[in-house]
Amino acid sequence: MKKNDNLLDRIYRNTQMGIETLPLLASKAQDTSLKGVLHEQWKDYKQLNRKAAQMMRSQGMAVRDISEATKMSSTAMTNMKTLMDRSTSHLAEMAIEGSNMGITKITKAIHDSRQSDKKAISLAEDLLKTEERNLKELREFL
Repeated sequence: MKKNDNLLDRIYRNTQMGIETLPLLASKAQDTSLKGVLHEQWKDYKQLNRKAAQMMRSQGMAVRDISEATKMSSTAMTNMKTLMDRSTSHLAEMAIEGSNMGITKITKAIHDSRQSDKKAISLAEDLLKTEERNLKELREFL
């Protein structure tokens, strides 16, 4: 069931990016409310990530983390973008950009995976709802 593999892999990697990037953004934030929102979003990503990994393993799939190069690139880009501007609105904007990218990728994966089982599609839809909720929460900080 290749379509299922692709969808679960996309869920796993999308949530992995949030798990990797949100703590760095939160560490740069001065606003405790923004830090709290980013931490809650991180916890949501962790939970969805665990579910995706569990489903992947139960289907005999390999769970592949995002590459070290991708992690390093993301960290470098975040550090560069926050070098001159660590304002709350700028940090929120960066997190919004990440969620928008996640929405685009998971929506495309859902559309490409209509043949996936209901559990995988449901988890992908949960991630999509989470990303949309993240946007709403982050807009308050712009």
